[in-house]
Amino acid sequence: MPLGPARFLLATSRHLLRAHPGPPLRVRPGPGQFARVAQSAERALRHAGPGRCVVGALPFDENTPAVLAVGRMYSTARTTVATCGAAPPRPAGPSAADPAYLAAVTEVVRRLRAGDARKVVLARSLTLAGRFDPTVTLDRLYRNNPGGHVFRLDLDPCAPGPDAHRPGVRGPRRTLVGASPELLLSRHGDRLLLNPMGGSAPRHPDPALDRARAAELLGSARERREHALLVDELRRVLTPLCTRLDIPDRPDVVATARVWHLSTRIQARLRPPVPSALALAALLHPTPAVCGLPRAAARTLIDHLETHPRGYYSGLVGWMDRHGDGRWIIALRCAVVGRYGIRLWAGAGILPESDPEAELAETSAKFATMLDALGPLPVEHRLVPVPPRHA
Repeated sequence: MPLGPARFLLATSRHLLRAHPGPPLRVRPGPGQFARVAQSAERALRHAGPGRCVVGALPFDENTPAVLAVGRMYSTARTTVATCGAAPPRPAGPSAADPAYLAAVTEVVRRLRAGDARKVVLARSLTLAGRFDPTVTLDRLYRNNPGGHVFRLDLDPCAPGPDAHRPGVRGPRRTLVGASPELLLSRHGDRLLLNPMGGSAPRHPDPALDRARAAELLGSARERREHALLVDELRRVLTPLCTRLDIPDRPDVVATARVWHLSTRIQARLRPPVPSALALAALLHPTPAVCGLPRAAARTLIDHLETHPRGYYSGLVGWMDRHGDGRWIIALRCAVVGRYGIRLWAGAGILPESDPEAELAETSAKFATMLDALGPLPVEHRLVPVPPRHA
């Protein structure tokens, strides 16, 4: 089922949402941008007709512009014959040639042990040179990830992407594509659903070993501690906003095609006046699942140690209607497709007891979701170094 070239697309496990956004909402980037975006979206929708929604993406960093617009959205039932089975027996992705990431994890561990923070999520990026078709990549993501949130969003030509190191390159729009396992939130009236994920393990092609990895993840004290940091922070932020907050005592383990995750399904009833979906997203983002704790300290370490700005990786992709209902997904397992290449990201949550080699292997497993969707890579699609932003 070809998905076509819609400028915005979000496929959940049940629905396929498409939109052709109009002129963008102009909101000044910088501190406080996320709150300003929510206010701007609410104002725009007050004057919009029935069936109109705000769609688009928030970046990880408030200094990167949000990409949001009002458009008419169309929903159909999702149809796919793919199933989420064990990972196929092929390499998970690049893992052995990133000494910069190993050094960064080592430094984060040192800083965590010194008490500078409790957790830091450290990402790395991979760039492939060559020409890629975002529509073909999106179709493969859709077939390979029936249980995930598959998305596509056209970005402004000046947005961060794989051509950013080429001075003066504008060309066609850059396109954000991905298949995220993680729902930040879904709001319908005063009902709120969240599905935070923290703690993961690569899947194995052998079914017995794959099941053993899932059981090991669920029983891991280290992974459970990482997950608890995330859930406890969400509880702290949401409690004043809710009349009811239902959080299970224990996480579940859920699978994507490549990775097992610890997952907690949180349900809540919001206290009047009920905040809009985007206002709630602006309050929660970035969560400890993609940033760390405390947020400010983790952000400082991320900015200092990551070799390239994240742009829209680990930001949010989603929509909100004029009633304030909506759904926002954390932009994971994603890439930005540009005129001359594609840039992928993957990250791992670092704790004081983290092992750099294990964190490198975790990011390699996460890269595999996008690498699977790219298919066999021709010779001309070569790895290219990403120049450090602090050089």
